[in-house]
Amino acid sequence: MGIRFFRGEKIKLEHEFRQLQEIVSILRKEYPREPVYVLTGVLVANSQIDCIILTRNGPVLLELKAFQGEVRGLENGNWVVETKDGPITLPNLFIQAKIHRQDFIDRLIPICRENIPHIGERNLRKTASWLYLCRGSTYPEGQIDFRKVKWFRIVTADDLVERLHFVDSGYTLRIQDMDAIVQGLHLEEYSFEKESPLIPAARQKREPLLSRRALTLLVAILAIFLVAVLVVVTVPGVRVAAGNAFQGVVAVVGGWFQVLARGTFKVNTTVDESRQAVLYLNRLRAAEGETPLLFDERAYNLALARAEDMAGYKYLNYTNPKTGSSALALKRSYGFSPNEFLIETLYGQWTAYVPGIETQAIDSWMMDTGNRQRLFFNQTAGAVACYKGYCSYIGIRPVTPESTPAAPAGNITADQAAP
Repeated sequence: MGIRFFRGEKIKLEHEFRQLQEIVSILRKEYPREPVYVLTGVLVANSQIDCIILTRNGPVLLELKAFQGEVRGLENGNWVVETKDGPITLPNLFIQAKIHRQDFIDRLIPICRENIPHIGERNLRKTASWLYLCRGSTYPEGQIDFRKVKWFRIVTADDLVERLHFVDSGYTLRIQDMDAIVQGLHLEEYSFEKESPLIPAARQKREPLLSRRALTLLVAILAIFLVAVLVVVTVPGVRVAAGNAFQGVVAVVGGWFQVLARGTFKVNTTVDESRQAVLYLNRLRAAEGETPLLFDERAYNLALARAEDMAGYKYLNYTNPKTGSSALALKRSYGFSPNEFLIETLYGQWTAYVPGIETQAIDSWMMDTGNRQRLFFNQTAGAVACYKGYCSYIGIRPVTPESTPAAPAGNITADQAAP
């Protein structure tokens, strides 16, 4: 996780680069673990947007202006910056921010329709478009009413972080949503410090289905098979022997195809993959001072059953809307005692199973306040399991007769009879 950089055009102006350095330094301190995408030089219909910040709260457009002083300007007319060297007249910066915002929304609408339908076009109208000025700049009250024009602000390095925390887009951007926006805008990822493109890691060379040795063996077996057929045709009395040889070849080849099929058509998380996902979660918990979790195979089996049930009935909820099945209903069937509380967190991307979906689900949960709370709640063990595009995390909190856990916001299951 952390900050990733994407661009449409290279940074050409020195003041823009220095202001971007300032912004990046601020973001790195404030978001050391949360994913943040910084987009620069983004071309849109009528101009170029200097900087776009994508956080879980939504996109924020920044127009960079290397001025310091008291800023005066309304919705109409020119703007003026009162600097120590005297006033500087500027074109209407409000209109400039408004045009950038509308152009960006127009570009975002088809991207959202195709890849991020949960956002909704109405929420795109909340996209923020701000002016970023040098430290110490001010915008006196009594000019533009920010209560009515909620998408517009004038910010500096002094209050950028505070303003970002209060962005209200009406939705949450997941990592895959940010990726869809970047791909839809056709931006390239680059190293901000080196100003050079990041070359994607070379695709792993695909292993052949059969090694050279196995292929040689298969050819030999086929040759033997052809010889056997020839013997059957030309030598009386060997039909039975040839039939047995043929059955042997069929058994060997069938075994190979079963092995290949298991690797090619994988649909769910294995026990080892779930263990690795718990280790990944433990690294995130350790960074927050939380104790590590133990891997629990009962939790893995229950999580896998929940994921498979969601995939089968096409829903994403803690309770199956048709059968009423839930982690609570299945709890005892998977070996949990009445004194064990279960915490469940769900994820769905509505696609087939892909390698790494377990950590992708954890990253998505980390970006949501409620799900993050459930991952960091005081618990001793757990497991993650995915089936096709659905994932479930089951956390375990033993409860002694002397204590009762404080419940976090989220789905916690326990038997009614539990103390």
